[in-house]
Amino acid sequence: MKNIKILNLSAIDLPVFKEVRGKDWVSYGEDNMYPQKLIELYQSSAIHNTCINSQLDAMVGEGIELIGEEYVNRNEETIDDIYRKISYDFLLYGGFSLNVIWSRGGDKIAEIYHLPFDKVRSGKMNEDDEVTHYYYSSNWANTRKYKPVEYPTYDKTNTKGDNASQIYYCYQYSPGVELYPLPDYIGAVNDINLDGRISVYHNSNISNGMSPGLIINFPNGEPSPDEMRALHRDLNEAFASEKNPGKLFLTFSEGQELAPQISTIDSANDDYYVVLETRIASRILSAHRIASPRLVGLTVEGTSGLGNNAEEMEVAYVHYISTVIEPKQKTVNKNLEKILSGMGMNIKIKVIPSTLDFEQTVEVL
Repeated sequence: MKNIKILNLSAIDLPVFKEVRGKDWVSYGEDNMYPQKLIELYQSSAIHNTCINSQLDAMVGEGIELIGEEYVNRNEETIDDIYRKISYDFLLYGGFSLNVIWSRGGDKIAEIYHLPFDKVRSGKMNEDDEVTHYYYSSNWANTRKYKPVEYPTYDKTNTKGDNASQIYYCYQYSPGVELYPLPDYIGAVNDINLDGRISVYHNSNISNGMSPGLIINFPNGEPSPDEMRALHRDLNEAFASEKNPGKLFLTFSEGQELAPQISTIDSANDDYYVVLETRIASRILSAHRIASPRLVGLTVEGTSGLGNNAEEMEVAYVHYISTVIEPKQKTVNKNLEKILSGMGMNIKIKVIPSTLDFEQTVEVL
């Protein structure tokens, strides 16, 4: 039994934010690519994707009262345009960033631009535990070609010359974490990953003709350690993935006596996947603090939720807005108000809420 090898399914670990020798910026994850992993999760999980999108729609509503259509840069982007982008980033990453450009005299903000949060990295803290610079690259996977550009941290007391173009970096506080944020749904990252992988598995299984898995036993003696490792590596690459369920494996041997013995493994029954997917959905919704999938337009079998009652659904939605959406809006609004005040707009941001017909919503669901 000593030669039996187990193929372990690895979980997604929490990101490590650390200084790297020879680099001016702090690594955002072990490979400095953690934001890209969050993007992949968002794109691969239908439930997680819907949760993010529905929260975004609730956050931006019908736009910002009075000033929403004001232009804030040469690209003719409005405050509403910027607000939607930074809200998107705040939901996906737990933070957002802006490029703030001061006027020639340095007494007023002339333009603001949204900077994709995944393209910004924090500089190292100085002796006063302050970050004085941030770095922008359009592709952090290839910094040789796309060299990071250094920008000073937002500072309204130093706005002239090389300091006229600054980065305003906002992120929500997480205990034990510095410089970079963790998204609110961090506790369900493994479930989100699993949701996407199960979808790929089912798609691949159907594409491969719903073939069963195989156990392959070679009865021609124990190979050398190098041969064993090579065989294990080849089989691992061929089969240990959600993209390779039930594929056909061809073998060749010198005669029938040396032919490998092959046995089939029956696939898990349908109930197993129903229970698993229900559990995954429940944990993803819980991480987003969504009490019922119906609040975000989802119907998930086996999860507790609201009945077909418009009044009950309206009460639940109001609770969802006040406990989930408004706290996020408050953080984004407070930070954007600070920047807009530098443009001469001393106003409190008020988002026009979307109007919902709960009677019609119940009929659709």
